[in-house]
Amino acid sequence: MIIDFRMVPPIREYIDPEEAIRRLPNSYMKGYLGAYEEATMLVEITVDDLIRGMEEGGVDKAVLQGEWAYGDYRKLNDAVYRIVKAHPDKFVAGFLCLNPLEDDDMDKVVEEGVKEKGFKGVNIQPWAYRVKCNDKRFYPVYEKCLELDIPVTIHSSINFTTNRTIDYGRPLYLDEVACDFPDLTIVANHGGWPWVTEMVAVAWKHPNVYIEIGAVSPKYIGRPGTGWEPLMVYGNSLLQDKILFATDDMLPAKRCVEELKALPLKDAVKEKWLGGNAAHLLGIS
Repeated sequence: MIIDFRMVPPIREYIDPEEAIRRLPNSYMKGYLGAYEEATMLVEITVDDLIRGMEEGGVDKAVLQGEWAYGDYRKLNDAVYRIVKAHPDKFVAGFLCLNPLEDDDMDKVVEEGVKEKGFKGVNIQPWAYRVKCNDKRFYPVYEKCLELDIPVTIHSSINFTTNRTIDYGRPLYLDEVACDFPDLTIVANHGGWPWVTEMVAVAWKHPNVYIEIGAVSPKYIGRPGTGWEPLMVYGNSLLQDKILFATDDMLPAKRCVEELKALPLKDAVKEKWLGGNAAHLLGIS
């Protein structure tokens, strides 16, 4: 079974498309329009497009995550809920997102989302809020996730915004969170690049820290000189049970699956990366 551990709802599901077209080129997200050609098309895609891409790539299931960067995070969470409910055969879980800069009690938002709408995880984007993941304002959320026995995913890599530091995504900050919450399942989004060695060290150290590789072309992960070498070495051995395949909707599923299958990994390890590890983490077969 191939599982895309992180897809995100189409923009049109929570923001008026015309408004998004006006806002994106002049927002702090404009860097993504230059970094990813596919990003310019995100306003146009639909839920049917997401599902069609999954089927073309041979992806059986996906986790749909709210990934807040702009707009109303409540509308984004509602979009995740509606899509997962309408397509339970494709989306095995929905993860809600937060905006700690709002006055809402975020740990209560998590509890209500899980108990009332069936969300199965929380996604946090430190760079979007300009709040590092080890900031104590997040600790009530981590405590609630631990209480509810759900994972938290955290952006752990470069961001392409034009007005905030990439330091918000440094994996070292996850180390402190994992030390303070040793039983909390933490998934580091995007593989930690350019701090891959640091990311590998944190995942090796903490049993409940996983590494997800969404929005990264697998062919570059396998190419010497790109900085991904530690993940290839340890992901094929000590960390083989902790790597999760994902696209983040930024790259076509078919391309990503084909490139991952071509990586110089053991066949059994490829199966784990592509879905076995995600199935175990999510408790599905």
